Amino acid sequence: ILIKTSIISILALIVFMLDYIVLQFVLTPMGMGYLNIMVLALLMIVVNELYVYVVEKVKFNLPTDQLFGIHSVVIVVGFIGLSTLSFDQAFIQVIGALIGFIALSILLTMIQSRMRVNPLVKAFKGLPILLIILGLIALVFSGLSGLF
Repeated sequence: ILIKTSIISILALIVFMLDYIVLQFVLTPMGMGYLNIMVLALLMIVVNELYVYVVEKVKFNLPTDQLFGIHSVVIVVGFIGLSTLSFDQAFIQVIGALIGFIALSILLTMIQSRMRVNPLVKAFKGLPILLIILGLIALVFSGLSGLF
């Protein structure tokens, strides 16, 4: 999970940096900032295709799912509002979001692996228990929001 989420985070960081450059130097001067979402979607598709191409050519043991890079859409959606910030502030927020994504993915995987060992009521198996766990994690994070 750590390798997968790290690769997804790196792909999302590349998409953010390319999108920020296109937005600041192409779309905003031309008055077409409203096209940012479409550019973001196209960049995600292009980076995913480049990742698949590189993985096929390089002999490393990397995840080879055809839609692997598209998983970064979860993170990239949060990048849309960062266009109004300066690059250094936006970059720090992106790095924090990516580290949080990695930590949350590892935490969720650990909890799911423990659920496989312990018996679970049939009504809670699958999506219901996943939503309950994510809700509890969200409650914990919102409770800790005042500390940071």
